[in-house]
Amino acid sequence: MLGVALAATVFCYMLLQGMAGSQIAGASPQRRYFTLGVQTAGGVNYSVSPKLAAGLQQRLPDAFAVAVSFDGPPRFSSLVLPDGSKRVAMALDSVRGQYFRAVDLRHVLGRVISPAEERANAPVIVINRHCADALFGSAQAALNRALILHIGGGSSAGPRQVQVIGVIMGGFTGIRAYDEHFRHEPVAWVPLAFPIGFPTLLSVPASLPQGEIRHDLDLAWHGLPETVRGVGNHGLVFTQPFSTDPDAVAATAHKLGLYLDLAGAALLLTLVNLIAVNFLEALRRRSVQAIERTLGATRAWQLRRVLYRSLLGALVSLLVTGALLVAALVVARRAIAAMGGFALMSSPWARVGRVLDWPHLLIPALALIVAVVLVEVLVHAGLLARGQQGSGSMQVSSPRGERRIGGVILALEFTLAALLAVLAGWGVQYAWRMAHQDLGMLRGQRITLLSTKLNKAYSAAHPHAWMEGVTSAVLAADLRRAIAGVEPQAVVAFGPVVGVPFRHSDGNFKFSEMTLEAGQSRIGTHGFVASPGWLQVGAVQLLAGRGFSRDDPDPHAILIDADVARALFGNVRNAVGREVHTSAFPHMPSRTMRVRGIVAPLYLEGPGHAPVASFIEAMQGGDQTFRFMGGDLLIRPALPVAAYPALQAAVQRVYAKDSPTIEVAGVRSSTRQLNRLNRPQRILATIFGVVAGFALLIALTGLAVFLRLFLALRKRVDAIRQALGASPRRLYIGVLAGTVLLCVAGAVLALLFTPWLAQQFALLSGAQVAPFGSATWIALAVLLLAVFLVAHFPARRAARAEPAESLHEL
Repeated sequence: MLGVALAATVFCYMLLQGMAGSQIAGASPQRRYFTLGVQTAGGVNYSVSPKLAAGLQQRLPDAFAVAVSFDGPPRFSSLVLPDGSKRVAMALDSVRGQYFRAVDLRHVLGRVISPAEERANAPVIVINRHCADALFGSAQAALNRALILHIGGGSSAGPRQVQVIGVIMGGFTGIRAYDEHFRHEPVAWVPLAFPIGFPTLLSVPASLPQGEIRHDLDLAWHGLPETVRGVGNHGLVFTQPFSTDPDAVAATAHKLGLYLDLAGAALLLTLVNLIAVNFLEALRRRSVQAIERTLGATRAWQLRRVLYRSLLGALVSLLVTGALLVAALVVARRAIAAMGGFALMSSPWARVGRVLDWPHLLIPALALIVAVVLVEVLVHAGLLARGQQGSGSMQVSSPRGERRIGGVILALEFTLAALLAVLAGWGVQYAWRMAHQDLGMLRGQRITLLSTKLNKAYSAAHPHAWMEGVTSAVLAADLRRAIAGVEPQAVVAFGPVVGVPFRHSDGNFKFSEMTLEAGQSRIGTHGFVASPGWLQVGAVQLLAGRGFSRDDPDPHAILIDADVARALFGNVRNAVGREVHTSAFPHMPSRTMRVRGIVAPLYLEGPGHAPVASFIEAMQGGDQTFRFMGGDLLIRPALPVAAYPALQAAVQRVYAKDSPTIEVAGVRSSTRQLNRLNRPQRILATIFGVVAGFALLIALTGLAVFLRLFLALRKRVDAIRQALGASPRRLYIGVLAGTVLLCVAGAVLALLFTPWLAQQFALLSGAQVAPFGSATWIALAVLLLAVFLVAHFPARRAARAEPAESLHEL
């Protein structure tokens, strides 16, 4: 149990350290890096405008540096030699402000882009060593050479010629949280041409205290005119570590902090039990130790014996802890590697992989084991010291005092065990609710989902091929014919489906983020496209109005979800037939759309997440390009697994002919999709259940130790009471009632903390729980039942003991 608690505590601690690390891989360790944001009336806005960033830089001390970057994955950008003989796909990082001064790189061949070149959008480029090797054979050969830069991914800029002014030789891959894989990939940096606000990097010397940072930022903020600061904005916020998604990092770090608290509570329970066990052992051996000292043994010799025994236990604990850490390390690395791809670049887990190494795990594990050894030795040393006081009597303390010590220890154990048991009950309840949550679609519907992804090889060779897509009507018709060849009765629909990521790509049929306006009301939404059969095939709940129809096409009709309808029109019924205006960017004209129907809120990110504010347009033919990288095809009825290879091959042939920039990513059933979405909730419930069960096991072990101590100390008194006529039943009830009352006292103390614990659980899982709901009482009832069963047998055995035998033993 000690090894399990140690491994869990160390591993959670290292995960938290990795998440909260203040350094950027490859950047100067002499600086600290923060995400700079603006405190607005509605919260923190981390997309600082370029005008504000430039104004701050002018008013901040020279030691400060403010910078932004916008990166693109390797599949979207490439560098080509002027003669076209070599091409390399690379991750392109467009930089602005004091970018390279902020990261203060030490290993650069040539020079980096200057702030003046960034402001002028000069045709210069800095590449890393891997990019130079791929194009020129060496870093030295790359300096001052010309290259043709192709930027894809929706950029309107065509190919342009740039000059290599520097080669970065170290492991720096940008200020984003790249994983180790991207250290060996081609990366390039160019000036940022367009003034769009992105998460802003604040770089300061590592020796600068946060109080001074706050003071200088406040001075710079108040020195700016209100037109630059923004009306209603309150001030600057800086958070650590730097991340392009600070809210996600903060949420993940908080979750890890709560897991660390759980593991720490289990470790505390284990240490309390360890103290109790050592206390009992010392009491049992006090007569033996007195005889040993009478025969000439010294206290130092007795302490050495305790130390050797403790070191042996520490060695066993270290082996168990090491084995568990090895398993956790392998699983965590595989899980992080499996996240792979573009999503990992900005994932908060990317930075965690860099700290999951043996030295980082071994040092805190050894420190904790040393602390455990010291606890054991100090307990024995304290008892030995008290045993030698006075006239050599070995009476360490009175039986009543020893029982009080044991009772306090056990009450604290039960308090922690009750809190963990309650937390486990909430976790199980939360997992059950998530498994049965109505996601707005796929309600009891068994269908087949065919997902797509970008064809990276083709896109790297043809950077602008994505602009040459076929019209949606042609591609949709070809796909239907291909699928009908595998399943003649298949009904095919195109549109969003729960569980497919959409925030970081054009995937899942997402085409825009727009604001919908109706009168004085407005709400930000995500726009999607869907075919007319999407409602029926995907079992999407239509709450009011009508869905799309092939027989009644309306290019201005949209579907909105119930939350959007309530925000714009007050209720669902009032929204049907009403007009809304869409706006995306200032340079795009507003469109007037008519609400055709209202659908249930769509939990596109899966259970446990908030519904995605959505509006859906009908997929049109015309000249609209049919792009759904990462999107799904919904097929009904569900195909057997044996038909999956034929289905994938048929659809892949259509993509190769009509739209080679995309390819089939996989085929799965809707049942498997929902199981995958529910998996995090099941894992969360399992973690809580295991931790609570472990805590309960520790608490029950402590109870057994306490009962042995209690009954051993009262053996003479109970024997005399029995000889004087006390009934066994009275003795049994006395032992059992005292034990259960201790547990009840621990449960009452735990109930005082449940409101705070409910708040922490809500932050961890996003689920609101009732502090004194049914799950709380069931968990405490299970704990009391377990205590009763553990206390019943030793109490009955003590009550049935013969008085003569007990007196004879003593």
